[in-house]
Amino acid sequence: MSNQPARSSLLRVGSYNIMDGGEDRWAGQMDLLASLDLDVLGVQEAKHWERHDHARLHTTAAALEMQALFAPSKSHGCHLVLFYRWPRVNCARFQPDISGGRFHHTASRALLEVDGLALQVLHTHLHPFAPSARLKEAGWLTEYAADDGLSLLIGDLNTSGLGDPDPADWEQVAAHLHSRHRQMLADGSYGGTDRRAMHALMNAGFVDPPRHLGRTPPRTAGHWGDKEKWDRRSDYVLVSPRLAPTIHDHLVVDTPLSRALGDHLPAVTTFNLTLLNR
Repeated sequence: MSNQPARSSLLRVGSYNIMDGGEDRWAGQMDLLASLDLDVLGVQEAKHWERHDHARLHTTAAALEMQALFAPSKSHGCHLVLFYRWPRVNCARFQPDISGGRFHHTASRALLEVDGLALQVLHTHLHPFAPSARLKEAGWLTEYAADDGLSLLIGDLNTSGLGDPDPADWEQVAAHLHSRHRQMLADGSYGGTDRRAMHALMNAGFVDPPRHLGRTPPRTAGHWGDKEKWDRRSDYVLVSPRLAPTIHDHLVVDTPLSRALGDHLPAVTTFNLTLLNR
């Protein structure tokens, strides 16, 4: 007999930046996402999905057989959409912007009910261009790492995880893009990767699933184009401490097909909620 938990006891949560709304890659992305059998999914860069009465938003929800919560971005039309699989997962409350417009994009908050539990799900896309701005945005999220809460933080955080390597050679990144990634030193030169936003989240108590499982975290970006050829993490499902014991698995879908579908790869964390001490 298998010691693996039944699928019905597992909650599968994913994050995926689909790059410019998916464009002509959208159909392939939908096939990929449908194959992952997700219960909760955060999608970033849902560009133009609001056009024609949110037609692409509704078409996507139908393709995934999930419910959609739309959070408009204030920059570049890079909207966020949180999907959940009803009726197992139900949305009790939803706020599309927790910061009153202070994020480059936005950060949403949903209260999702699943298996008798109330989970707070934060979904965001942190500032892509300025580490100092990412740090300020992280300050809006740290409170959700409280010991007594049940919180998930999903999204493209645009920063490497703690313990993740710097590029073997910074020449892998075009010089005009170093300001997106690196620490600025007092003399105006650059140091290593600026991870201050991630330090703020981790110091607050958030738990990083692959690190919790004792694994080397797989990349989610760096395979696309020639200006940032640095395998790195950008996409996360982080959890508050009380949920950490339920972390069952973590994977990044890194295949020739997924690499051809955009500049980010889907990250999926699986939770065994029966292990939660209620």
